Amino acid sequence: MPKVPALPQKEVSKDLIKLIAMDIGKEVCAYVEVIYPDVWKAGNSGFRLSLRNKIHNEIMEALEITDEDKILMNLEIRKAHRRKWKAAYKNIRERDWESIRGADKQ
Repeated sequence: MPKVPALPQKEVSKDLIKLIAMDIGKEVCAYVEVIYPDVWKAGNSGFRLSLRNKIHNEIMEALEITDEDKILMNLEIRKAHRRKWKAAYKNIRERDWESIRGADKQ
């Protein structure tokens, strides 16, 4: 694995990191808009803001953990959570809710 550049001698301010995280969020939104323009049409009016802020918040949260072992453990926990979360929503979306509602009326 390539080595990560050394940390700067002077600590980078949290405000500067927030600006960087927000810029990355905006860049990803711009990328989605250019490459997948129909995504914005399918989402609601708050989708772009939600995506941008989600990316910003994930970056800020990731920078809170600095211990390598804790980072690796956190990555595994997040991976497992993502799988369960996606599976749960896939199950919800694939359900035949009309038949469930009909069964309640009987």
